[in-house]
This record gives sequence, structure tokens and C-alpha cells, in this order.
Amino acid sequence: MMNSLIDARPEWADQDTFEADREKMLRYGLSAGMTLEELLRITDPDVILGLWTVAEAKTAEA
Repeated sequence: MMNSLIDARPEWADQDTFEADREKMLRYGLSAGMTLEELLRITDPDVILGLWTVAEAKTAEA
């Protein structure tokens, strides 16, 4: 899974960058009504990238 994510977003090869972005995705998912357990069970890279895209768009709107 991580290889697919790094292929899509090479900057995620840096663990600190990935963890910061992961935190943003988790915050967005929680604000959208998902539980932490649901978020942590996501393993599909396409779903993770989709969550990232929406979280980034919401951050840009703020």
C-alpha cells in the first residue's frame, strides 16, 4: 500500500511529511463524521488519496 501512495505522492516517502499529512486526513475524516476506527481501517490507496484530496481542498477553502 505505501508503495502505491509514494508513487502517487513521492513526498510521502519522507515519514515526517506523511505523518503530518496523515494527521490532516484524520482530522478531516473525523470532522466529516467518520470514526477513528473507520479511518484507521482504510487500506485502499485510492480511498486514502481521495481523502487526502478532499482534506486539501477543505484546507484551501479555509
